[in-house]
Amino acid sequence: MKSKIKLIGVTAICFPVFFLANCNSGDDSDMNPGEINIEEAKLSDFPLFGIERTAIDIVDPEIVDNKEINFGKIKITVPGTITSLENIAVSITSKELNLSKFRITPGNDELLSFENHKVNIFTISTIANNSEILHYEVSIIKEEVAVPETLEITYFAFEKIKNESLPDDVTISKMVRNAGFDKIYLFVPLGTDFTDLVPTIIYDGTKLYYTQESNLDLSIEYPNEDTSFDFKYPKPFYLTVEDRNNQKRKTTEVIVDVINPVRLETTSITTPDVTEGKTQYFEALTKWINQGNHKINFQKATTYEDVSPVVTPTPSIEAITVDRSLPGGGLMPGESANVNVQVSQYYPEGVYKSTAVFYTRIFEDHDSDDLFEPAKLTVTANIVNN
Repeated sequence: MKSKIKLIGVTAICFPVFFLANCNSGDDSDMNPGEINIEEAKLSDFPLFGIERTAIDIVDPEIVDNKEINFGKIKITVPGTITSLENIAVSITSKELNLSKFRITPGNDELLSFENHKVNIFTISTIANNSEILHYEVSIIKEEVAVPETLEITYFAFEKIKNESLPDDVTISKMVRNAGFDKIYLFVPLGTDFTDLVPTIIYDGTKLYYTQESNLDLSIEYPNEDTSFDFKYPKPFYLTVEDRNNQKRKTTEVIVDVINPVRLETTSITTPDVTEGKTQYFEALTKWINQGNHKINFQKATTYEDVSPVVTPTPSIEAITVDRSLPGGGLMPGESANVNVQVSQYYPEGVYKSTAVFYTRIFEDHDSDDLFEPAKLTVTANIVNN
């Protein structure tokens, strides 16, 4: 009997020891929430289903004494080309969270909205007893779509507030867009000092350069402060806009002139009397003068208006024709040349009157065609029967 009692005592002592050993060797999922190291429940990543993000910022929850003090935050950036942030699903795997111990809600099968900067809260709980232990505030933003830069000058003006000699703002009169080289034309009032003009410029690009060298090699970054420039011929003025990647450039030539570059010494002349049946040519009855800022030449042939009287049948040539002498290479600013008149032999005696219309362009610049105001000269001729 004695030995039996001793055996029972040993058995009774061993049983609780075995129970404790069995508990300690079991899986951690059977632990109470307080016995779990909640650091293990932190997310290492936060993938989205079917969406390639461009950036992610994860701030883990603040944990003190194995308790969450502040929620974590996850901010995800996705491409700007994604049209909608509705019906977004996450794609959490065991790579991001130990799914044998923890679960996350909302789960992968739930579709959520992140539109209008909406924040969704994701909760991590223990599988053992479904205790909430960590939280993450999750938001998704779309990347700004980089709008391609046109590299164009979108605004150029001589504003009165910066140019006291001007009566009003002078803005672009004509803009010519080309693949690699643009032009803009501005017309200032007659008598403006071309050597002292302060531009105001708006452009679509990242950097702006300028040069007044014809070879375009010496581009200088355009100053931030208001600056006066010399636009007087023969000085050119070029602006070059550069893109954000310093890879593309586009240049614009700025042409400043007056709208009426041709001035006539007199706007009305009368020829000496002409003998009927004899063509007569009169040289230098007046002069045409370049009062503009560029070398000029003819834009198209002279036309005639206000012709009187009208003779029928009309001969093949005008009664009065007018031509301008043009120096080789065009008429320079400040230069003048002769205006000549011919009276035809095919008209009977009488007083004839006609207004010649002269058209002008900047020398070798077809973009300036029909841009300038024409000059007009009224000519009177008396054909007499001698």
